[in-house]
Amino acid sequence: MPSLSLGRSGYWQIVVCATLLWAGALPAWAASRDALRLNEEGIALTAKGQYEEAASRFTQALRLSPSDEVIRRNLARVRSVLGHQYLHSGSLSQAQDQYQAALELVPEESAALLGLGDIQHRNRQPRMAAEFYRRAVAADSTNPDAYARLAEAYYQQGDPTAALSAWEEALRLRPEDAALRGRAEAVRREARVQGGYRGRESQHFTITYEGQRREDIGRELLQILERAYNDVGYELGAYPPYEVQVIFYSSDADFQRAVGIPQTVFGGAYYHPLDGKIRLALRGMSPGDPRLASDLYHEYTHALIYAMTRGNNPPRWVHEGLAVHMGRQEAPAYKQEAIRLARAGVIPTLDQSPYTHGSPAIEYLIERYGMARIRQMLQRMSEGLPFAQAFQETFQRDLATFQREFRDLLVRGY
Repeated sequence: MPSLSLGRSGYWQIVVCATLLWAGALPAWAASRDALRLNEEGIALTAKGQYEEAASRFTQALRLSPSDEVIRRNLARVRSVLGHQYLHSGSLSQAQDQYQAALELVPEESAALLGLGDIQHRNRQPRMAAEFYRRAVAADSTNPDAYARLAEAYYQQGDPTAALSAWEEALRLRPEDAALRGRAEAVRREARVQGGYRGRESQHFTITYEGQRREDIGRELLQILERAYNDVGYELGAYPPYEVQVIFYSSDADFQRAVGIPQTVFGGAYYHPLDGKIRLALRGMSPGDPRLASDLYHEYTHALIYAMTRGNNPPRWVHEGLAVHMGRQEAPAYKQEAIRLARAGVIPTLDQSPYTHGSPAIEYLIERYGMARIRQMLQRMSEGLPFAQAFQETFQRDLATFQREFRDLLVRGY
């Protein structure tokens, strides 16, 4: 949470995080006693986590003393905190309103700049995100989080050199951060693997794949992706408002070196919500191989769900269930395996079995309620509703009730 200052700018700056610190004596030239009292109340409310009430007190204080920079900054900071809360809950429009209000008060408020960058990052608009992150770095050049976010934005733009430079600056400021160091190393690894790769674009995708000797499969990959864009988009009634990035690796070894995980973990294909890229190990596949379409439809579905919910993602069983549904090939096998396990007395929760049980659970929802209800649920999530609430409002039953119904269906061999 950003710190709040108590007193008059240029006279003293008392920083408070969780507790209210003593304000000291009121100087003769300070703001009105009522303004100072309201400012103190705002800080006390902030320490209690009552941010809306705190914002109200700071607003009243600023009306009484409009030239007081400390009160102005306190209000900007608590607006940023409110923005973070809305962003965390998935209410992007409300978060944006709070951040913009903070910047109207203090144009260099770094927390608000980072928040607006985060919104653009979630919306897969890396150039706009990078602009806000650059402004945040200019406002506070000692903040490693600002550099780390800027690095992610550069990486999404396809500029690993600039991204690594920003990550190095973040690590200079926070050298003990193992996660940050690991992320930078993963991008270095990927950049080395892709050094000899070439890019290609279609109307809705930017793809990277190995050079001329894979030109034959490259054309087919683009055609499959465009079909996925139309087919999956038609079923879910939505299309990403940005180009989706796709990377193809000629070997399992390249795939594993680039992403840092064995290809067996994801079957050689996966979509990562952090950077929004689809990755696929070609594994010796040739044009016409049906696995190409199945894998690409599957991973593109993940990308579309992210876009539809604006990053307020549903649980993995929903993600995987819908992706399997769109990929077509694997759904019958998962259903038969789920029934076999049920007859053997093994019925894990959906969260514990996102593929084997998530797939038939989604098929059941589609069969009973139609794909339109699935779309409604995802739309509710895009508006910031938590998954459990969006599910209950859409299907008129809570998750626990649905899981009991689904368990009974499996036992009966539906």
